[in-house]
Amino acid sequence: MPPEIVRLFCFAFIHSHLFYGIEIYGNTRANHLSKLLLLNNRLLHILQHKPFEMHTTDLYNTFFTLALQLLHSYQILVFMHRYVHHRNELPVIFSTYFEEKQCIHHHNTRHKHDFHTGTHLVHTEFGKRSIKYKGCKVWNNLPVDIKAIR
Repeated sequence: MPPEIVRLFCFAFIHSHLFYGIEIYGNTRANHLSKLLLLNNRLLHILQHKPFEMHTTDLYNTFFTLALQLLHSYQILVFMHRYVHHRNELPVIFSTYFEEKQCIHHHNTRHKHDFHTGTHLVHTEFGKRSIKYKGCKVWNNLPVDIKAIR
């Protein structure tokens, strides 16, 4: 089959299953995702007829997709973007889900529009994997010009 058809096949039958709910299941420990990641990497090698010694980054780049960990971060950023710029499109429960730093303190700092991570409340690795914490952390690390894109 031509490479374009193989790529379409991969996105239709495999990537869609990996993509569904990754915001939730991607928060699990790395050892729980390792089998899925290995199977996905092996499948990319097979579909692209590449030797197993080839680095997987090249395989992902060829198909214009991301590895599971990056796909998880991407989806969290998409959620955060919706929260910041299109909050009315999210379910009502998320209307006050995150808190900006300017609501907590009134100092005029350069990070006043960042989200408060609540690091003093998060003491465990389980808490650091929550979307509420991870979403704030990943969003705050973005450059300002990228955060402003609507």
